[in-house]
Amino acid sequence: MIKIKKRQFAAVILCTVLVTLLLTAGGFYLLTSAAGVKLVQGKDYNMLTDMSQKYSKLYTLQNTINDKFLWETDEREQMEVMYKALVDSLGDKYSSYMNEEETEKWNRYVTGVFSGIGITFTENEKGQMEISSVIKEGPADISGIKAGDIIRKVDGKSYSTLDEVSTAIQGEEGTVVKLTYLRGKKEKTVSIVRGVVEERSVYAGTVGDSYGYIRITGFEKSTAEQFKRELSAFENNKKIKGVVIDIRDNLGGIMEQSIEIADALLPECTIVHTEDSKGKKEYYNSDESCTKLKYVLLINENSASASEILAAAVKDNEGGKLVGMTTYGKGIIQNSMMFSDSTSLKLTTMQYLSPKNHKIHGIGIKPDYKVKQPKNEKEDMQLKKAISLLS
Repeated sequence: MIKIKKRQFAAVILCTVLVTLLLTAGGFYLLTSAAGVKLVQGKDYNMLTDMSQKYSKLYTLQNTINDKFLWETDEREQMEVMYKALVDSLGDKYSSYMNEEETEKWNRYVTGVFSGIGITFTENEKGQMEISSVIKEGPADISGIKAGDIIRKVDGKSYSTLDEVSTAIQGEEGTVVKLTYLRGKKEKTVSIVRGVVEERSVYAGTVGDSYGYIRITGFEKSTAEQFKRELSAFENNKKIKGVVIDIRDNLGGIMEQSIEIADALLPECTIVHTEDSKGKKEYYNSDESCTKLKYVLLINENSASASEILAAAVKDNEGGKLVGMTTYGKGIIQNSMMFSDSTSLKLTTMQYLSPKNHKIHGIGIKPDYKVKQPKNEKEDMQLKKAISLLS
């Protein structure tokens, strides 16, 4: 009999077990490899099973089409159509899947620097794309386009959403876009050479000697900085008794920019709060420092989105009076998700509510003083009312 010490015996047993496990695992690996079987973790298996159940029909459908369709197919185009259709099924005109070209154009538009023709437009009550403003000496202005014109076609094609029209109008600098528009009862098509439009979003001036005037055309990357610079100039001018802030025909833009402007106008308070699909709320507040100047906000039916954040904050916190017409009523927020292939998803993820918890989407914000501006009236009746309130 061979005698082995306890410690040595334990080591022999451990080695034997390890060798057995390795041989078993190696044999199992060889068997699964030979059978074409791959090992996956439980959570990955569940995910793959779920994907198979959801998309096997789509996979079969696409393979059948590509294999048996009489003519040549384009798989990349198929995939893009499917992505767009998935987002379109939401029935939300503000959500969209954007291909690489559309994503690039959208990013340029948001930053305020892009190749286009220098117009802003909105969807009017008849569902028409109505031009609300034309950048002075921009390509559209030079071509005779005016505010109030109705966009019918871009390069001979009709579009149904604001994003589609915007994307179609933008393009490389120096290229030509054909714009078909309606003015009154007369339809006309003009060829416009696209140019780099570095859109200035804040314009300032004076009304008489005593009142400042600041117009905000959109909330872009540097809008708040531009606004605070102009506001500071009026604060340092001893002749200025008050300021009119004009956000009429301002379709919105970057939410944070409107919040920063509200912060400059309001003392410590809640500016706005957002709420997602799960009921999670986030509050945005101002600090105690704010302008000492008296001010009035001008709004109309084309003041939308980020404009309404500013208008609601001023109204609910009694910072200044609102003059004009009820705003558009776009109280939802879109977030963008970039994919590795430079495409993107723009998706409505939150709604925003006023400081006093008033819903804005589909309702809008009512002015403190309702003043309609007749189309053929040369005098700005809304501005006239605002000045009277500052006097």
